Amino acid sequence: MTHLKPGQIESLRRRLDERAAVLRDEIASDARENLNAEPEMAALQRDIEELRDIEEALARLHKPAYGLCADCGDEVPFLRLEATPAARRCSSCQAKFERT
Repeated sequence: MTHLKPGQIESLRRRLDERAAVLRDEIASDARENLNAEPEMAALQRDIEELRDIEEALARLHKPAYGLCADCGDEVPFLRLEATPAARRCSSCQAKFERT
């Protein structure tokens, strides 16, 4: 069972939903503009990838594995999830992942 309390899960769900709405608006706005410049395309790609991560987190949110590190299986601290609700790894495993 997840180590997160129902209120914490609801708080994270709201944050994920709010960020997803912002990203959808930004992506729609960018799609209406002329995106010929490379920096704009890179920003659009980052927004799309972040939105995918958020949608995946929303799908995992009420499953027992949400809040558990995908690599080591330890609990991801609520403070880390609060900062990055779509986090799949604990800080230690994320640092290792980024080095590889």
